[in-house]
Amino acid sequence: MDELNQDIPTSQKKEEENIINKLNDIYQLKTFKTRSCNEEEDCDQYQAYISSQTKIIKSSLITISIFLTIFTIIEFTGSLISNSVGVLTIAAEQFTHLIKSIITLISILIIEKPADEIMTYGYHRSEIIASLCSALIVLVLSFWIVHDSIELIKTPRQINGIQMFIFSVLGLFFSYIIRCIKDLYPVPDSDEGKYVKNYTNTKNLELKSSLLEDYLGIEDKETNIIEKMSKKESINIQKRENIHYICDIMQSILIIISSIIIYFFQVKYPLVRLFDDICGFTFMIIMLIISTPIIKQCIDILMEAAPKDLKIKDLYNDLLNINGVLNIHDIHIWSISIGRPCLSLHILSENPQKTLEEATRICKSYGIRHCTIQVEDNSQGRRLSFVKCDHENDNNIH
Repeated sequence: MDELNQDIPTSQKKEEENIINKLNDIYQLKTFKTRSCNEEEDCDQYQAYISSQTKIIKSSLITISIFLTIFTIIEFTGSLISNSVGVLTIAAEQFTHLIKSIITLISILIIEKPADEIMTYGYHRSEIIASLCSALIVLVLSFWIVHDSIELIKTPRQINGIQMFIFSVLGLFFSYIIRCIKDLYPVPDSDEGKYVKNYTNTKNLELKSSLLEDYLGIEDKETNIIEKMSKKESINIQKRENIHYICDIMQSILIIISSIIIYFFQVKYPLVRLFDDICGFTFMIIMLIISTPIIKQCIDILMEAAPKDLKIKDLYNDLLNINGVLNIHDIHIWSISIGRPCLSLHILSENPQKTLEEATRICKSYGIRHCTIQVEDNSQGRRLSFVKCDHENDNNIH
C-alpha cells in the first residue's frame, strides 16, 4: 500500500488535498438551513425556553402589580391627608406603572394564542395596541392632575408639610423597591411594546442567541446576528428603564424639596404652596417626554411604516448585487410589531433559485425573519403567463 502511495505524483496529491480542503470550506460556509423547524430538537428547546420565560414574566408581573396596588393606595391616601398635589402625582406615577403592568400581562395572554384563519399573522399587534392605550392613559391622567392643580391654585388651602414630606420619601422608597424587583425578575414594559418572544433577558442572552440561530435557520456563526440584535435591544430597554427610574427619582426629590419649603415658609409666605402645584405641571411634562415617542412609534407601526433602525438602502443594494439579479421592484417593508419586521418584494433574475436562497439569507442577516420574495425568471419573458412588474407605481398597484 505504501508503495502505491509512493507511485502517486506529489502534484496530484496536492491537487487532491486542495479539492478536499475546498469541499470542507464549502461545507463550513453553508449559511442556510433547509431542515424543518418542527423536526428539530433546537426548535423544541427554544419553545420550551419561551414557555418557561413566559411563566416567569407572568408571575413577576403579578407580584409587581400587587406591590404597586398597595403603594398606589398608600400614596393616594397620603395625598388626601396632606392635601398635596405633589403626593397625588406620586400616587398617579405608581398607578401608571400598575396600569402598564396589567396591560402587559393581558397582552401576554393574548399573544400566546397561535395564528389562526382570521389572524394569520397571530396576535402580536396587540402589543402595539396595548402600548398605545398605556401611553394615552398616562397622558390623560397627567392632564387631569394639571387641571386639578389649576383649580386648586384658585382656592387657597393649607398643606401639611410634614405629611407631604413623609409620603414623598415613601414614594422614593417605593420606586426603589419596584426597581429592585425588576432587577431580580426582569419583565417587559408596555412602553417597550415587546413581550415574551421579543423580550430580551440579559441573563439568558447567550442561551437564547444560540437557540434562535438554529430556530431561525441562521448558521453563519461569524455574524452573530441574533446576539447583536439582542444585545442592541437589551441596551435600548435598559436605557428606557433608567430614564423612567431617573424621572421617578427627580419627581420625588422635587416633592421632598417642596414639602420642606412649604413646612418652613407657608405661614409667612402663603404663595409658597405654589411649589406643590408646580409638581403637578412637572409630572405632566415628564409624562409628555416619555409618552410622545411611544405614541409616535405605535402610530408608525399601525400605519405600516418601515422600521427606522433598518438600513433599507444597504439592504436594497445588497439584494441588487446578488449574482444574476437584474431588477428589484415592488418592495414593501413594515413591522407587525416592534422588533418584528416583514418584507415582500419582486426580483427579476437570470437564476431564480439561487437568487431566492441568497436573498432570503441577506434578509435574515438584517433581522427580517418573515420575508416573502417573488422571483421572476428573465428567461421566461416570452411566455404569456410571464408578468414583469416594472411600473413606476408598482407599490400603489399591488
